[in-house]
Amino acid sequence: MAIRQGNRQCCTEGAGAQNAQSHNTSFDLLIARPLLRKFVPRTNILVVPAQSYGRRLPNILLTRPQAQARHFADELIAQGVQPNQIIIDPIMKIAPVEAPCDISACKGLIITSANALSYLPVALRGSRLPCYCVGESTSQAARALGLDAYHLADTARALCDALPTACQEGPLLHLRGTHTTLDMAEHFPTSPLPVENLVVYEQIALPLQAETHETLRRSSPVILPIFSARSAKLLGKLALDWQPHWAVALSPAIAALCHEAGFGQITTATQPNRQAMVAVITPLVDVKGG
Repeated sequence: MAIRQGNRQCCTEGAGAQNAQSHNTSFDLLIARPLLRKFVPRTNILVVPAQSYGRRLPNILLTRPQAQARHFADELIAQGVQPNQIIIDPIMKIAPVEAPCDISACKGLIITSANALSYLPVALRGSRLPCYCVGESTSQAARALGLDAYHLADTARALCDALPTACQEGPLLHLRGTHTTLDMAEHFPTSPLPVENLVVYEQIALPLQAETHETLRRSSPVILPIFSARSAKLLGKLALDWQPHWAVALSPAIAALCHEAGFGQITTATQPNRQAMVAVITPLVDVKGG
């Protein structure tokens, strides 16, 4: 007799054993069929996705510049968001601005957006100048470019409050875009710590694709993570009804702009960073989908 592991049948020699097994199988079926008729399979609610109930999970529309949107999409997917729920359609793009840079008198830099580091003037790379940053990830990127970077605050306004204590000597150079929520040079007009602006990039508005407009005109809600005042203002100018949709704002200031745009639901991240935005969005996908 040879027994195959994991198989309920045994291979034996002789017809008698086979006939006996056939008889037993028929007898088992006589008993099992009535029992099977009484068995009603029940859906496991904990593991079946919302699509199985006939409801479609909401889309997440990422309108950040292309590279940043893809990076954020990867973070959402790592937390369980399905790739087919994510739409990437940038409402602006980042482009360099050629600007002369004289660092001979500069005692330090201010970086309030990682976009500035993408277009850091060559003269500043590896300079080891003190660099006061908004956000830990921006600080790490600045260090990688050869700057002595300090994570001073998580918002530009908080950085302004902390800067006079952290830095005693100027002038400082604020590397920024053409659009900014806080002009550092104007914020410190009479301060003993002078700040000058250097525009190194611009935020160019882009139209949303026709397919995106169609998605936003449907009654089903779309979740929009909004990371900048510029994005919120551009979205607010579109001829769209934002009432059915849900904005997730990086900060209270951006949330206020989302309110002006007319979003029906607005949630503000607990901290102004990507991780906090992801933490807000993933539960919303379940709530809106269920």
